[in-house]
Amino acid sequence: MPNGDDHENIDSRGDTVRQLLGAVQRRFYAAPSPGDHVAGRVNFHRDRRMLLYALTWPAVWLEHRGLTCSARRYQALLADRLAEIALHGDPARYGAYFPTYLLKCLQDWFQHHGDELYDELKHIRNALDRVLTSARFAVSVQRDAQHVELLASAHRLIRVQREKRPPSDGHQLSLF
Repeated sequence: MPNGDDHENIDSRGDTVRQLLGAVQRRFYAAPSPGDHVAGRVNFHRDRRMLLYALTWPAVWLEHRGLTCSARRYQALLADRLAEIALHGDPARYGAYFPTYLLKCLQDWFQHHGDELYDELKHIRNALDRVLTSARFAVSVQRDAQHVELLASAHRLIRVQREKRPPSDGHQLSLF
């Protein structure tokens, strides 16, 4: 049975994604004029699933490399990317569909700066390995690892739902 700490950890992980979605909505789906407010909200809800996919993609990148980071660090990392996109992004390039642009920007950043992030997070992890004899640090590291695993799992669930059905092999007749 989960204790209060586990429930708190789940809430903080959900808060990470919720806060990131809120930041995306405020920065990229804000209405340029009062009359467009409804359109921005409709577009945000239309794009929400793909935004979740894009915002959880870095967790899969981290998981594949055996890296962990706290919810606060993950949120700060993505908040920095969102700030850069808001500052230097080209709305003409992403046009009416922002989520694919966001995903591409995140993938490009991780491709170019992933080694630096890898070194940073591995260095911290190796330093913590020596200190893991303390139960307090072990719980913290375990919580961070669960956070990344949860986000990566959410990303995989969204991806599975997005995959196309395999084409028919032609042996089964169609009514149409």
